[in-house]
Amino acid sequence: NDLARLLTVSHMSIRRDLKQLQERGLVHLSYGGMVKKRFLDQSLGYDIKETRSSESKKIIGQRACDLLQPDMVVFMDGGTTVREMIPYIQQPITVITLDLSIAMALNSKPEVKLILCPGEVIPRSRACYNSETIRYLSERITDIAFIGADGYSSEFGALTTSQIKADCKWMAIRRSIQPVLLVDESKLNILCRYKIADMSTFHQVITDGE
Repeated sequence: NDLARLLTVSHMSIRRDLKQLQERGLVHLSYGGMVKKRFLDQSLGYDIKETRSSESKKIIGQRACDLLQPDMVVFMDGGTTVREMIPYIQQPITVITLDLSIAMALNSKPEVKLILCPGEVIPRSRACYNSETIRYLSERITDIAFIGADGYSSEFGALTTSQIKADCKWMAIRRSIQPVLLVDESKLNILCRYKIADMSTFHQVITDGE
């Protein structure tokens, strides 16, 4: 009732919007009110993430590409934030990725030599994550690793929603000369159960902020 009065919309609209927020994992609904969810237990589906913070992700993608130099070998992690780098890649580089959507988009760029990591495809993430992926990443040294995360904070570091995703990201970081975290500010203080790395591990953190 309070939300309906505050926003001058119908109770039906409020119930519909709250239900959508719960389906996206952003809130937990309880009888008598709305409780903000403390932990993000599951990554949002790729289709949902594509529609969220799109302008912010474009800013991040453009800023990330400013770090590229010709003939670099770079790792591009899974996710829609890292994918926004693609329109701004103008340099001849080699890209190692575990993300199928990123691989398909890069396949049309003749200046990019593309390497797709092996492993089991996780449909919700559209990316490969298993022990074979970790082993492959352990044997490849990159100039830059662009890493995505589901949440981050100064206290807990960069976070994600499964152990295998955290392990793959961690290995890519360990085998990179310059690990870089790409996160929009909506993920600040979003908590997940699995730690990727401390914030100090990254040479640079690129966000959409000033």
